[in-house]
Amino acid sequence: MQYVGSAYGEEGILGRWKHYAKTAHGDNQELKRILAADPEAANRFRFTILRTLPRTLTMNEVIEHEGRYKKKLGSRAFGLNVN
Repeated sequence: MQYVGSAYGEEGILGRWKHYAKTAHGDNQELKRILAADPEAANRFRFTILRTLPRTLTMNEVIEHEGRYKKKLGSRAFGLNVN
């Protein structure tokens, strides 16, 4: 199952990856559910950078790009994105 997320703000992708390294779920509700049922599931997660964006983009612009990828990849209908 796929999950699409985005990174913006001061630390960008590094901050996002730090959060995933610390929590294993990055505050995603579906990932939390999976990890509650199987704590070892995080060892099977695979991360891929789909696209890098200019740091000059606003948060809303980044979220627009994220939404396009969610739609293209079907991660809302068939994946782990609920938003």
